[in-house]
Amino acid sequence: MLGVLRSCALIMIVVGLVMVANRILFGLWGTGNIAQGWSNWMGVGTWHGIFLGVPLTGVGILLGFFSARLAGWIVRAPGLGCARCSYETLDENGRCSECGYR
Repeated sequence: MLGVLRSCALIMIVVGLVMVANRILFGLWGTGNIAQGWSNWMGVGTWHGIFLGVPLTGVGILLGFFSARLAGWIVRAPGLGCARCSYETLDENGRCSECGYR
């Protein structure tokens, strides 16, 4: 699960940065002016990098930072020992030797 979350975070960061870079390059080469490049409409079906790329990159960075904690929250590791008293060893039948809980 951790690998899946970190892969999603990496994809989000890369796609967001490509979208922002596309918009910057459009401003530099398309119009020669970055400010005008930001305000020009690129066409129907074209994503606008500043509105989608920056938040996508930010969410990807946050997902990357919190992926370990989030993976532990999504998939819980089974506890070892007794569920009632947390004694470490169980007998061969799965019964706690301390409190008798099964």
